[in-house]
Amino acid sequence: MSRRMGTRRRTGFATFLVLWTVALAAIVLAGLQSVAHKQAAAGRLAAARTRAWWAARGAIEAQIAALTADTLSSSTTSALAIRDDLATAARGRLFKAAYAVQHSSAQQFGDGALDAHSRININTMSKESLLALRDIDEETADAIIDWIDDDDEPEEHGAEEGQYTSQKYSYKPRNGPMRSLRELELVIGVRAETVRGEDWNLNGLLDPGEDDGELSWPPDNADGRLDAGWSEFLTAISDDGVGPGYGPSGQPRLDLATASADDLAARIKVDKSQAEAIVNHVSGGGTMSDFIDTDLSTMATAGATLLTGQQQSRVADLTTDQIGSLLDEAYLPDDSLGPRTGKVNINSVDQKTLEYLVEIDAGVADAIISERNARSDGFVRLVDLLAIPSVSREVLAEIHPYLDVHSRVFVATARGRDEASGLEVEIQAVLDRSTIPVVIRDLIVR
Repeated sequence: MSRRMGTRRRTGFATFLVLWTVALAAIVLAGLQSVAHKQAAAGRLAAARTRAWWAARGAIEAQIAALTADTLSSSTTSALAIRDDLATAARGRLFKAAYAVQHSSAQQFGDGALDAHSRININTMSKESLLALRDIDEETADAIIDWIDDDDEPEEHGAEEGQYTSQKYSYKPRNGPMRSLRELELVIGVRAETVRGEDWNLNGLLDPGEDDGELSWPPDNADGRLDAGWSEFLTAISDDGVGPGYGPSGQPRLDLATASADDLAARIKVDKSQAEAIVNHVSGGGTMSDFIDTDLSTMATAGATLLTGQQQSRVADLTTDQIGSLLDEAYLPDDSLGPRTGKVNINSVDQKTLEYLVEIDAGVADAIISERNARSDGFVRLVDLLAIPSVSREVLAEIHPYLDVHSRVFVATARGRDEASGLEVEIQAVLDRSTIPVVIRDLIVR
């Protein structure tokens, strides 16, 4: 009897041990499966993000290719060809992922990179233009000017180093051109909400969190439209300084301070005496605007003789076409009208933005926008503005420091989307075609 009971105990213990072992193995297996599942999920997520990232990066390269092609062989009949080329290259697929490049302008969304020259460059704005902005006072306008200028003397209501270093978290003003609109928020008196509006990440797009009312930051009115604050009208990146840029010929623009008369004659299609007169005038301190509102024969007569010891012959005046070529193909590096200007492109700027550039007469601005809207191909050359009755050569010379028909800097905001998971990666790149190859001046990955 006792022997049978002992046998039963051993059998019961063995059964318990087996069951315990099976249970333990099941727990271990479940744990391994959970870890494997998490690792697999993490791997799928990483793969999805990689596909989305490369799709977005591929979109940036597609925009660079379009900019390069237009720079080296730009259209001579349409100023809007680059806009259309960028839009054509804005969407596509890349190995199980799709990409799109979009921007907003004048409350409208479009495909392709944003023309940075459709905004007014904060670094070039006068106090009068700054005061035209909404939600700004004289103290803030002066503080912005003080941040940008290269001296330590504050404007009447401005702020220089002393005011910044005396704050709880001290820093110094740049005393130079701002490098981004984000830097504008460092200026005393400037609020981030004023600069960004609803576009809190400054990507130029209406994101879900920027169109949900009070549910998430930033506050917005959930009207399906992007109120981008000052960033809708301003930029800090169109003042490139990377290089002289390329003319419509597909060649780097000529530096008039160093170009020979022969080089100028070949590029601009002027005769030798005209080329020498241009070089002479520049060497005497002339500006690019002089060639717009002053006849070349007058410049030559007022300047030194072209041929030493010989009677100066009359120099033919530049034709409108020659003036246009001169403005397109040449520049003066030390001239206030030279390549570091951050000019506004009249083919891409909207009317509301142009209103903040107070140096342009309101009537002239309206006439320019009206004429542009009537042209299917825009203004190919700045001298095309002379077709407007209210724009004389004198008026064109006055607005030349502020307006142009060519753009060098673009902002490409690309979103890559993994088609399987829906995961998205956004890359924003500042593209500068002042030189070839195109330079990526800034890159943000979100």
